[in-house]
Amino acid sequence: MEHTYQPIAVISGDIVNSTKLTSEQFEQLLNRIKEIQKWITEGNSSNVHSIERGDEFQSVVHDIESALRYTIIYRLGIKSLGNEFDSRISFAIASNADLRESVSESMGEAFVLSGRGLKALKNARLFFDSDSSELTEYFDLLFKYLDRQLTELTSRQCEVILPMLQTNEGLLVGELAEKLNVATSTISKSLKASGWPLISELNRKFINKVVGLRHV
Repeated sequence: MEHTYQPIAVISGDIVNSTKLTSEQFEQLLNRIKEIQKWITEGNSSNVHSIERGDEFQSVVHDIESALRYTIIYRLGIKSLGNEFDSRISFAIASNADLRESVSESMGEAFVLSGRGLKALKNARLFFDSDSSELTEYFDLLFKYLDRQLTELTSRQCEVILPMLQTNEGLLVGELAEKLNVATSTISKSLKASGWPLISELNRKFINKVVGLRHV
């Protein structure tokens, strides 16, 4: 067991209507979750994950400024599989945690807040909490709008936005168009229609607010 005083983020999610998926769709979903978790670990080797029963997942994130980006990637990565796929995700940031080799056995306020938020989700698909009431209140309404925006995205729009998030906006529109083998003008229209500029701006705002939480 490792105790950390540094703030960590915990992302907890489950699949909406998972029992309605065919065995082929479920396998497709499971592979996508594993791909996302592998990618998150490549971003920071300390990040660890779990998958329970195939339709519940959790990530412990040490690069907390990336927590929102990882959360959106989970959501869009799953939605991009098709209209039958979506997830509910709750993520939280808090200090002081007891981290064990098994994510499901780890403890701390971030785990509690994230799990509690997921259980409380009903019609919404996204929830955020932290041990800083100021941070939680600041993003409360913003994330409600983000949730609605993400929910309304088509699977194709999710496919277009994902590479931008995975490269931390390191792709130019022309490069994205080439990657997806689509005209640059089409990509530009799709990004604008999907609300990407606002999603990107919100992610930058989150980074700026959260990076200051790290202990010196």
